[in-house]
Amino acid sequence: MNELSEPLPPPGFGAEPDDLGLALEAGEIGAWDWNLATGRMRWSAQMFRNLGVRPGEADLYRLLLETVHPDERRQAEAALGQFRKRPGPMRLEVRLVWPNDELHWVVFLGKTIAGPDGAPARMIGITIDSTRRRKYEESSGAALLESERRLREVNRKLQERAERRGRELGASRAQMQAIFDNSPDWLTLFRATADGRFLYEDLNGATERAYGLDYDRIVGRTVEEILGSDQARLPLRMMRACILTGETQRYTARRTFAGITRAIDVMFVRVPERQDGDSFIMSTARDITAREEMEERLRQSQKMESVGQLTGGLAHDFNNLLTGVIGNLELLAPRVATDPTAARFVASAQRSAENGAKLTEQLLAFSRRQHLQPRATDLNAVIDGMRELLARTIGATVRVRTALSPELWPALIDPTQIEVAILNLALNARDAMPNGGTLTIETGNLGRASGSAPAEIGAQDCICISVRDTGLGMSEEVARSAIEPFFTTKDTGKGSGLGLSQVYGMVQQSNGALTIESRLGAGTVVRLYLPRTAARDEALDETAAAGRPEQPDARILVVDDDPDVRLVSVEMLRELGYEVVDVDSGAAALDRLESGEIFDLALIDIAMPGLTGIETVRRARQRWPQLRVLYATGYANAGGDDGAGDDPRIKKPFRLAELAGEVRDAMRKHP
Repeated sequence: MNELSEPLPPPGFGAEPDDLGLALEAGEIGAWDWNLATGRMRWSAQMFRNLGVRPGEADLYRLLLETVHPDERRQAEAALGQFRKRPGPMRLEVRLVWPNDELHWVVFLGKTIAGPDGAPARMIGITIDSTRRRKYEESSGAALLESERRLREVNRKLQERAERRGRELGASRAQMQAIFDNSPDWLTLFRATADGRFLYEDLNGATERAYGLDYDRIVGRTVEEILGSDQARLPLRMMRACILTGETQRYTARRTFAGITRAIDVMFVRVPERQDGDSFIMSTARDITAREEMEERLRQSQKMESVGQLTGGLAHDFNNLLTGVIGNLELLAPRVATDPTAARFVASAQRSAENGAKLTEQLLAFSRRQHLQPRATDLNAVIDGMRELLARTIGATVRVRTALSPELWPALIDPTQIEVAILNLALNARDAMPNGGTLTIETGNLGRASGSAPAEIGAQDCICISVRDTGLGMSEEVARSAIEPFFTTKDTGKGSGLGLSQVYGMVQQSNGALTIESRLGAGTVVRLYLPRTAARDEALDETAAAGRPEQPDARILVVDDDPDVRLVSVEMLRELGYEVVDVDSGAAALDRLESGEIFDLALIDIAMPGLTGIETVRRARQRWPQLRVLYATGYANAGGDDGAGDDPRIKKPFRLAELAGEVRDAMRKHP
């Protein structure tokens, strides 16, 4: 089929990638659009990468079929032909052969859309590289075959034992240990009685340890008695099917044994021999909790990264808007001070704008793009200093107690942000205890060899802060979603859903980790793991800030592509008494400098199209190394990781007093 085709622009099908397009690229999700009337097909850049080909081919439909493995090409072409004929969803998973003969699996998900006449007119969708999933399934299949082989070996030995000795099939525990106890899996022999019950006939030591029960307390009892009616429902259904059909049955589930919830992979195989009308089933179970947790971490990590990029971009754009709003309101306030009604309106608008600024701060915290000032911090001192605030905020119905470890190591953290984090966790705990309860804040040292810290911490010493409540607790599903932005179980208007995500973002940005442990009706404990530092907790030396005197008559170059932000920045600086020149791009800023004009300071936006603020300053200082710079940013990345080096930054939206202070400090900086 010879189709006319053209490549897609970047994700989002626009000239420039939007935030959703960036999120799609971060998740390695390709996009495609097929006009069935004209035969024209378009692909995103990620689509080409998923198929392992380079853009430039005119006939994308032919290129698509050529990348499909020869054994599946005819099937893929036929499936696409069917999807073209009828509106509705489509799904196709095929093997691809990349130019280096490397095999990849790709899933095509999409939808055929009807035109005005009801006939299929367009097919749109996405591609996801499923190679890792398929490899996992193949490896799981190999593990299943190995487990079946081992079970067959056990069955063969049991059968030989029965034939050789000519007595009852169920051997004593001592006889079975030689076969069972060398296996790390939980091996169990069940007796299926004629009246429909399934009894524990024998089991190995691994099963005893998992159940937390002695052998004699298990053997002879029914599955319902040991597991409970709810947990027994699924295995009983599987065992009945195994007896009825003779086919191997397998399932995975989460089960609670001895007070510990584990993810297990269970398989049932029918034993060929019968005794006194009863049948037998051999079961093997494997603990896959660690593997599932690793996979879950961690899918959540990819999802949160994509959402983080999206929220960070939104917060950046919103901060630009708020800079204009807050700045203009601040400039307007003294001009309407004589009109009480107008002054009240301005004050109300200022409060709303400030709330918007707080919201973007939470978004930046979640996306790990907030401005942090980490230093060696005594967490015990921080918590001690919050006692009165916590008691006043939480109320009289909740008792606050602390268990602070002596000789606590200093942590490398922003002390202000850790206070905000603890307060957020305490407020969540209060809301989870509507009838009162106890809030416990604990601290402790965790050595690198303890093995108690999450994998994200790595092999390093850390400090753990635990915030524990005796409240309602959370289900597993709620706990998994708790750190997602805007997720809340509170009534509408009673929570933004950003508190815990802000804590998570701050901890991640500080190279730490966060875990949540909760059960319905049993309370919740949130643990923050923060890296240890060898430095001492020392106050900043304010006298070091002394230097050059203020220069209220200095000339300042304002560089910002946003006209509203540029306008309010100029007016604020003029209000402070500075002479100001403004331009709308990095290139224009370089032209003004080239003309010979002298500026004492450049207030320049970091994120601008074309020449960024960072690149503009780099080029300017090649010729004018004495140029002082104050960066303005809606992201406010910490620690110079945005490329701004040691130059000061001011975070949007900024207020007049903030701008005055930051400009004064930047002026004092040695050129």
